[in-house]
Parts: sequence; structure tokens; C-alpha cells
Amino acid sequence: MANKRQKLARKQYKEAHPELFPTPQLTPAKDPDKKKKKKNSKFKRKREGSKELKSPNNGYKKGIRKHPLRVPGMRPGESCYICKAKDHIAKLCPQKAQWEKHMICLHCRQRGHSLKNCTEVMDKKTCYNCGEAGHSLSKCPQPLQD
Repeated sequence: MANKRQKLARKQYKEAHPELFPTPQLTPAKDPDKKKKKKNSKFKRKREGSKELKSPNNGYKKGIRKHPLRVPGMRPGESCYICKAKDHIAKLCPQKAQWEKHMICLHCRQRGHSLKNCTEVMDKKTCYNCGEAGHSLSKCPQPLQD
């Protein structure tokens, strides 16, 4: 913020060198009767020809988008995602054991267990620093390479 002394020095400099500070010439308004429109809203208004308002059966409801994989009529956590029954959740499902038998591990591609229960994950860790198997990057004996 400029103080009084700086403002006075700037004013004196402008008076001493008027060629460096040309005065801007005002251009006449194109239509003096026409007034500028004032925006009242901070939000954009939806156009009347937009998708959301044209067809009510296109999956949108007043601009609210729904999750594409969600089953209509079911709320998350309200029913079992294994057998789709509404009287229990997946944690307490009687068919959970059978469902877990058919699970495929994302690491070893074998049936019967998931990635977090995989036996091969612990044995065959690959280090991203040296490329050797048997340890991870955080436990690498060699110094970190860039």
C-alpha cells in the first residue's frame, strides 16, 4: 500500500512526464438507450432445450444423475448383494461360503480365495527398486535408484 509521500512523488512524476502517460480517449457508447443486463444469480440456468428437461424417461430426474450399476429400488447397505435378499446383509448371508468358493483371486487367478487371503502374495513379492523377488521396495537392502 502506498503512503502519502509515494503518492505525491508519483503525481509529480506524471506531471513532469505527460508523454509517458497518455490519457485514454473515451469511445461513445453504441446504443445509449440500451442498458446492461444485470445478473442476479450466481448459478447457470438450464436451457429449455436441454436433455434433462426434454425426455423424462432418459434416466435423469431433474438433473440428478444416478449410479449406473445401482439396482433401482435398493439402497446401499439395505440388502444382501450376494443373494439379493432384503432380510439380511452380505456379512450374514447363508450363501456366503458357497459364494467365496467360486471367487477368483486377482493375483494368482485361482478359485477359492480372494486377493487379501492369497498365499502367493507373501512369498513372491517383487521389489520395484532392484527387481529381485522375495522383498518389497520398503525392505530393499540396496539404495533407492531414481
